[in-house]
Amino acid sequence: MSTGDLSKRLQMDVGELRSEIEEKPEPGLGVLGKIARELSLPRFAFFMSQAPELNGVLPDFRSDQPDETQKSRQTVEAIQFAQTVQRAAITLASKPASELPRFTASVGSDIEVFALTARNFFEITIEDQRDSKDAKAFYTLCRKKIEDKGIYVLHASFPSEDGSGFCLAHPEHPVIVVNTKNQTRARRLFTLVHELAHVLMGKSGISDPFIRKNSIERRCNRFAGALLVPRALLGTLLKNITPAKRPDVDDVAWVSRRLKISQEASVLRLEQLGLFEEGSHSSWLAIVKSRGGNPDYSERGGGGNGEPPPQEKTKLAKYGFHFAQVFSPLLSQGSIDPINLYRATGLKPAYQKAYFDYAKSLTSDHLQDLDLEDE
Repeated sequence: MSTGDLSKRLQMDVGELRSEIEEKPEPGLGVLGKIARELSLPRFAFFMSQAPELNGVLPDFRSDQPDETQKSRQTVEAIQFAQTVQRAAITLASKPASELPRFTASVGSDIEVFALTARNFFEITIEDQRDSKDAKAFYTLCRKKIEDKGIYVLHASFPSEDGSGFCLAHPEHPVIVVNTKNQTRARRLFTLVHELAHVLMGKSGISDPFIRKNSIERRCNRFAGALLVPRALLGTLLKNITPAKRPDVDDVAWVSRRLKISQEASVLRLEQLGLFEEGSHSSWLAIVKSRGGNPDYSERGGGGNGEPPPQEKTKLAKYGFHFAQVFSPLLSQGSIDPINLYRATGLKPAYQKAYFDYAKSLTSDHLQDLDLEDE
């Protein structure tokens, strides 16, 4: 990061910043405080004789060669949040994730077959997808089934310019974070399964499924499309109705509603399968951009009556199902106390019991109507 980059992030004149950090014997505490906050560091880090090991550093898979890139403060904090949850799980949790399928290079051209095997492993059925009332319900159901296998799925909000989600791979305690910033539930679902591919590959990093500049991202996208829309199940999901070969935006919207996935993922997948003609995705993208933007980014959060949603629901949305399954017993057994759980994961003591009890009370029948809003 250059001095100019930092000055823009601090909204500070570059000459003034240079004067503070290059010309004065010691920068003022006010400036150091601004820099520390922007970089998500404690102020004392600047007075250490050696630079501390930095958290929040992840490869960025949106580039040609995945490498570390600058991230906004909110994104760094989201990564640090996921890292603290993962560290707490590694330290305290006795039950690791199930033996997950491995997405290796040897899968090669059999990604379609592997994706269907993975779908069966996570027990995502055709009935689940067909009978879900909308994408939001199908997203919740898929999230729960992925978490039931021991993968943490967390929600965080950070600038969409920094990616749609990321994963922290680990053989026993993998973590997926889905960015809730502007993404519809349908788009979040594709992000979730794309990041699941990273987990099964064992490759930590930050991604946007629709920026595919390297072979890893293309393989993860192929996996996500094949898991969510298996070729063998397509007829059932579309009620054996063959859509137009050259789709307009209404055709794509209809297919998206039937498949319970995002519109962009729908047009990409059906073009891949040959139901839409080649170039359909590019044509659709040009049209929606001319009409005001991608519809997969238009969802708004919040309750319908203008009141904030109950805390147990927002905490379930943020921390997920597996977090409650792991940490609720640890709290009950005294393996961790409420204050230390808060220090380790950011979950305030006042909300712990209500969230854990609520998560425990839910059955599979509740998932179709479960409306989880973000904080």
